[in-house]
Amino acid sequence: MERTELDAQLENAAATHLHQVKDSVPFVAVPRGHELKSIESFLKFPTRIRETMKVLTPESFIKYFNVFCDDDSLIVLNDNNQSITGFLDYHQAHSPSWCDHKVVYSCPKSREWELWNQMNQHKFNQLSFAEFIEQNIKDFAEPAGGQLLEIATQFSVTRTSVFSSGVRLQSGEFQFQFSEENQKKGTVEVPEKFSIGIAPFHNGERYKIEARLRYRIREGELAIWFELIEPEKVLEDAFNEVKDVVRNGIDKVLMIEATA
Repeated sequence: MERTELDAQLENAAATHLHQVKDSVPFVAVPRGHELKSIESFLKFPTRIRETMKVLTPESFIKYFNVFCDDDSLIVLNDNNQSITGFLDYHQAHSPSWCDHKVVYSCPKSREWELWNQMNQHKFNQLSFAEFIEQNIKDFAEPAGGQLLEIATQFSVTRTSVFSSGVRLQSGEFQFQFSEENQKKGTVEVPEKFSIGIAPFHNGERYKIEARLRYRIREGELAIWFELIEPEKVLEDAFNEVKDVVRNGIDKVLMIEATA
């Protein structure tokens, strides 16, 4: 059967007619070879806000949320990944919404936090351990910086030494015995534990984190490393503080603990 001009007109008419069905989504019939095109860009204003604002501080989250929120907005507190999401155009009780407008604070980790966790349980020789201390001396809380720099200096001068043993002193320190090619002998003492003071989150509050020193001597070579004590607990405490800041800065909005 040949296609007539009337067939084409009917087909175009079907494509432009909006079909309304009670209690259902309206639809149009689109002929083959055609596609739907939105003309929203020609309007003076968009029909709704489509935005996911990613902020870097809890204070910025609060400011942005308070500007755009309404009585139906929702905040999701996610302990699994330490993030807070504000749905500014959330559903009403009996009326769905697009949920296209969001503000997110993902608690970005600080440079110091990333570094110390990356080097956690990394095995250093005495020289690389000394360099690590010197480069990050500002992060140490206990012992004092001067004492740690002294330890770093001692390790730096033992780069060609042979280590024979390590003992734990009554003071709680480790003492490493070494000798050099010229038969010179000596010792280096380091604390069994130390603590650092760093902020888990970018521009956040500092927290004290304890670490244990570990070592191994094999064929005269010293390997030394640290193990952070419960760093995940520090993250948990830091995120709880962030949640308190958000709760205190935003009123009369539903907040739930979830993973969305």
